[in-house]
Amino acid sequence: MKIKIKLESLENILNLSDSFCTIPIIMDKSMMFGAYGVDLNMSEYIWYQLPEECKNKVYNYKEHTIKAMIITLTNISAYSVSLSEHEKFKEPITMEEFYEDFSENKKIERFLCECDFPYSNMSVYFQNLGEIYAEFELEDWVCYEKEAKEEWKIKERERRKIREIYELESISLEKLEEKEERFQSFICNVHMSGKISKEDFEKIFSTYPLILTYLSLDFLILILKKAEELGIEIPDNIKYDIGYCLADLQAEIITEEEKKAIEEIRKKWNLKKVYED
Repeated sequence: MKIKIKLESLENILNLSDSFCTIPIIMDKSMMFGAYGVDLNMSEYIWYQLPEECKNKVYNYKEHTIKAMIITLTNISAYSVSLSEHEKFKEPITMEEFYEDFSENKKIERFLCECDFPYSNMSVYFQNLGEIYAEFELEDWVCYEKEAKEEWKIKERERRKIREIYELESISLEKLEEKEERFQSFICNVHMSGKISKEDFEKIFSTYPLILTYLSLDFLILILKKAEELGIEIPDNIKYDIGYCLADLQAEIITEEEKKAIEEIRKKWNLKKVYED
């Protein structure tokens, strides 16, 4: 079940400082970003928006954690996003903009978090004159004990470090192109052989998100099949991103067989429908 709630603000409601967030996408004065492992402070305002099925599930929860959510802020009048503390950043990287309707009399909110990719520290400042929404699946609403949450975060932090594309190489255009060429050759070999080994899955995970560039329906079916055969667990964040890719793939499909294949992938990996069919 998809849940969408309206928030009065982010401050004191979502604990983003203890989560992993994607770099925000700014479009038509709206800001959208994903967040993983977000602690939610329950309030009456939120409670009365929840459907009964959701209330029944979380009624006895002492702590509230959303494993993955999408946060949307509408009608922003200013923003500043800064990335820092990455081994390849000589200085913080910042993108910012102030719009004509920026108000000096309205509060500017901010949050600090760990950036999902590239793995680094991220600070986000914004002023919004519209609404704030959080969207997630009911199944992603869980109750973590404090120790379990800390253990989860340590594992997620280590996995993100391993996933970094740049590793110990310098960020030069030539080396990035060389890495992409090697990865493209690897993908071609997988397509031609129809085989994926455990070592191949490790390569896919360690170079993520390069794989998203080469996703096709046939390749997704192959990954699903081989992951099941080898007992490979696909990380939640990769499943989450593939959910978005499926929305794009579905816009291109033309046969009932392809539709059934996409639904099978969604069902087996428990992927989210980002857009309604």
